[in-house]
Formats: sequence, structure tokens, C-alpha cells
Amino acid sequence: MEKKYQVFISSTYTDLIPEREKVRDVILSMYHFPIGMEMFSAANENQWEIIKETIDSSDYYVLIIGKRYGSVIETGLDKGISYTEKEYRYAKSIGLPILAYIKNEKAITADNVEDNVEKLKKLQNFKDDVTKGREVKWFSSIDQLGTEVTLSLHKEMKRKKRPGWIRDDSVDIEKSLSEIVELSRMNRELVEENKRLKIELEKLKTSSEHMPELTIGLGLSRLEKNEQHPDFYCRNELMKIDENGAIRLKLKALSTNIKKAEYHQLSKKDIPEKLQGYVTDQDIQNYNLELPSEKELAKYLEAYSIYLRLKENGVATTFYVNNIGSAKATDISVRIVFPEQIRVFDISEIEKMPEPQAPEKPENPIQKAYDNLHKGNPFSFDFDHPIRKGLQEIIAESNFSSLYSEIRNSSLFEMMEIENNVVEIEQRNGIVHTKSDWFPGAYVVPLIKGEFEAKASIMCAEYDRPREATIRIVVEE
Repeated sequence: MEKKYQVFISSTYTDLIPEREKVRDVILSMYHFPIGMEMFSAANENQWEIIKETIDSSDYYVLIIGKRYGSVIETGLDKGISYTEKEYRYAKSIGLPILAYIKNEKAITADNVEDNVEKLKKLQNFKDDVTKGREVKWFSSIDQLGTEVTLSLHKEMKRKKRPGWIRDDSVDIEKSLSEIVELSRMNRELVEENKRLKIELEKLKTSSEHMPELTIGLGLSRLEKNEQHPDFYCRNELMKIDENGAIRLKLKALSTNIKKAEYHQLSKKDIPEKLQGYVTDQDIQNYNLELPSEKELAKYLEAYSIYLRLKENGVATTFYVNNIGSAKATDISVRIVFPEQIRVFDISEIEKMPEPQAPEKPENPIQKAYDNLHKGNPFSFDFDHPIRKGLQEIIAESNFSSLYSEIRNSSLFEMMEIENNVVEIEQRNGIVHTKSDWFPGAYVVPLIKGEFEAKASIMCAEYDRPREATIRIVVEE
């Protein structure tokens, strides 16, 4: 059955009338329904309620942004924002697929440019929100907009199916009602059967003398000398297990100030007395002008800070499953969801992570003058920041690489998958009672101080439903 979709068109009005008409015509040419604020009136109802209901009934949302912010709401919770931005926020809140198009500033005439400074700031903030995490199309002409909307809608309609509209004569109503009645009868029978099976299962559970009882834990890289002991010793000061069984992680104080210092500007005071006359004011000025901009440096330092947090604050960890019950557990599956404040990775991801590329520095004129003055001298002096121990040395000292080498050679490593901060463990051979199994290959990184819980769901063939468990994690400075 062929569907027809309703597409809501949102924008400021007077400055974008031709653009709205073009989008309307494009949607009609695709045999779908365009709708926007110019197509209905408030009547006796509140204007926003009508717009809201129209957005609710739409399948896709097209947003066009020019150089005007539009009239703002004077009262209420949304006071100070434009009606266009309010429409966008609502469409976003209900999960409506949004296609955004922004007009290039060079293609906008002066009479269609916002002249209110405060509104221009709000317009820029609005654009920043729209472009964040979303593909936005830029256009310079009405024809280009029409082409972009056509391509985007075709793509979106194939990728994200929506309820749409179907002609009522394309559905056999009597046949559908008959099928609904039959499905309702089958559903009642299944509900009764389910109740009966639950009663029988409870009887079996009550009469059973032996059942497995699985618990989940988190430790470091290897067992203590007593291999029957389920707990793991900690050889890293960043992680400990307290007397209550909580995992305690240390949040190291990390700084990028040293990296930033490498890009400090030079002044006459930096020139040693012996090099006076060899370095000109112009040399100093040229060096300072060629240094990376504050924006470039800030972007690099942010990336380096994340890299440093992952490399220096994480702990290579091992998950273990204990069976403290009185029977063997088989076909075991465990799912552990970590909170966003605690990140968990496959250890190989961290090992392969490259250090962010530092912005290129110009040649230091003081160093150059020194080198020219001491040609042939095998010794040199670095006038930049002193040499520091590299991250690779730090990682090597913490036995990070050797840890992964142990894990990589373990056949159990294939039984655990880590993705999107979720750990999935599968153990098909089973664990007999009073025994444990362990699963290395994870790398845990705390991001902020506080107390958190990782939620675990444990299932085995002997359980009728998953058992829930928590791993308490305390992050300290």
C-alpha cells in the first residue's frame, strides 16, 4: 500500500516566502502533503495548540533558516525565543525526523538581514543548536534548495519509515476486523497457557533442592596464588576493592598546562645575554605571529586532555562470574551496563589509540641563533619547554602492554564483547558450584568523582528469568 506523508515547513516568513513556496511545490510534485503556518489560521483556538497538533500529525519536519530570527514570544516559559525556534524544539522533543537548510549569507539581500543585535546572537545560537550532531544543507539559490529538499526527502523516506496516510479504500475493513477477532481469541488462549506454565514452573522451583546462584564482580589482571579464590588482587593504585565489595577508583589530576607552555610567545627577556644582537625584534615578532591560533591550540588541548584521561586514568580490568549456589550453571550470559560517568572499552582500542597531532610550531629564532653560533658543537640546548617523559614510557612502566599481551593470548577473551559502554559475556560450557570463571580484556576509565552503579543482568539455562545485580563503583580524587 502506497503511503502519503505530511511534511511540516518551518521558517521565518516574510524573508523566506519564495523559499517556502519552492519547498511546498517540491513536496507536492512528490505527491505528498506540505503544511505550514500560512496554510491555516488560529480560529478560536490558541495558535500554538494548532501548530503543535499539526506537528504531531506530521511525518517529517523541514526547517529553513535565513538571516532573520523572527518575532519572539513575549510571555510564558518560552519567553524570549522565536516561534520558529519553538517549533523546532518541539519537533526535536517528539523525535520527528528533521531536515535543515541554511541560506548562505552571501545570497541574502540587505533588506532580509536581522538588524537587532540581540536577535542576531539568538539566531547564531539557534544555528549552532541545529547544526550540532546533524547534517545540514547550505543553499544559495531557490533552485538549489528545491534540489536539496527533493534528494533529502527521498533519502529520509527510505531510511526512516513513518506512519503516513493510506486511502481507506485500499484496506479490506471486514477482513481486518475478522483477523482482529481471531487474534484476540488466540491471545486469550496464550494468556491462560502462560498462567498455567508459570504455576508449574513455580512448583518445580520449590521442589528443586539444587540451583545455581551466579554473582558478577570486577577486579584486576590475574588471580591470587590461591586460584580457587574469586577475588583479584590489585597491582595498580588507581583501583582497589573495599571491605564492602565496592570498586574504588582513583581520579588522577591531569593537566595540559605543560603542553600549552610549549607554545608560549617569546619576548626580549627570553634572549640570553650571549645572543643579544643575534636575534632581532622582527625575528621575535615573526615567531609569535606564526604560532598556532588560540582556537587551534584549544582544539588540540581538548583532544589531548581526552587522550590523557583515557591513557593515564584508566585501569585494565577483568570481569569474573561466581557460582555460589549448589548446582552447575550452564549457557550463562551476562550483560553489564555502565553509567556514563564510567567508560568501559575493549583494551585493544586504548592500546591502538594514537596521540592527537600537535599544531606545528615555527622555528625558534633563539634556538636558530644559538645553533648558528655553535656550528659543529655536538651539544645543543632546547630553548622551548624542557623535555618530559613521553606517554609511551608511562604506559610501558604501568605494564599496560604486557597486560594486553596476557589477555590477547587467552582463549576466554573471545567470550566477551564491549560496545557503547555495555559489556556482554557468554559462557556456554557452564560453571560448577563453588567455582568461578574470569574474562579479561576490559579497560575502565572514571570521568568524574562520585558514587555510581553498573547494572548487571545475569541469565543461565537453569533460571526462568534474568537475575539483576549491581556493581558499586566509588571514584575518589
